[in-house]
Amino acid sequence: MLTAHYSIPLPADYDMDVVHRRVADRSAPWDTRAGLLLKAFCATDATDGDGHNSYAPFYVWAEPHEFGRFLTGAEYAGLCAAFGPVPVRTGTVLQCHLGSGPAGHLVSESEPLGPVTDLRDTVRAEAERHRAVLADPAVHSHVVDLDPATMTLTRRTLLRAGGETPRPKNGERVLRVLHLSRPPQSTTG
Repeated sequence: MLTAHYSIPLPADYDMDVVHRRVADRSAPWDTRAGLLLKAFCATDATDGDGHNSYAPFYVWAEPHEFGRFLTGAEYAGLCAAFGPVPVRTGTVLQCHLGSGPAGHLVSESEPLGPVTDLRDTVRAEAERHRAVLADPAVHSHVVDLDPATMTLTRRTLLRAGGETPRPKNGERVLRVLHLSRPPQSTTG
């Protein structure tokens, strides 16, 4: 499994209804996309108090070749045509639990690990943290990935819809989930 994420910064006066319409118009095919376990169509809105707008989808792919098809296909080309070049960050999944039902927010935090050569202790610690995060009934899904090129660990927690907007803690980023795609082949968590 691998993750993919990109964040497109938008001007503070950008009409975020454009992003909402884009998601509404283009999300349905993702609900049945082969090789995809999850796509969270996320955004930040300057009116939410963080001072900037962005469009920032997050993906969990079961099949890396399907991610390759996305990058080399019409979907990514259309994204770049609409927003300019879009760098995509990827990671190798270390921990993953994907829930069902709607999600309201995604909380993301990254931790640079430095020049690590033995990740076994990191993996054990993340497994314990993963179990603790999943004990919270507000948690929909939790994914931990590692970018081995930068040795950066990223934890992403999807929170169930209907809860309050979480306040970001040290280094966290909170995004609103506009739509969550969970294709049928991914019903196990």
